[in-house]
Amino acid sequence: MKLSDLKNVPCIVWCLALNACVVLGWYATTPTLFNSYNSPHYVYRLELYHASLWQRIVHYDQKAPFIVRLHRVDPKELLGESQVVDLWSGIDIDWQLDPPVQSNKVYVGRDVIFKNIPPECTEAAQIPGCPNTRP
Repeated sequence: MKLSDLKNVPCIVWCLALNACVVLGWYATTPTLFNSYNSPHYVYRLELYHASLWQRIVHYDQKAPFIVRLHRVDPKELLGESQVVDLWSGIDIDWQLDPPVQSNKVYVGRDVIFKNIPPECTEAAQIPGCPNTRP
């Protein structure tokens, strides 16, 4: 095949080939949503994503590579995102946001810790099910 033969390929074929390359590139670099979990009072949402194909290749030594994102539900806000972590040992979620264990942290597995997360139960929030915060 000579270079002059490539000039005879119709434009639609080049467009389809370029489109296929873009789609494959997007697929190889985008994590896919696995599951989401709400905090006890539905103030926060934790999303677990399977690592992208590229991230799985880079982190070949991990059995279950995931990315974890923590969002505030209202107003919508991304509060934190983890690096690629191995959640092979389990997905244990511990919301330590309100009394009696209030450390303002969210633990996911043994490798992910989101720090300085505001408590769910505040006087201003008035969320049903929260303990009375007034003295």
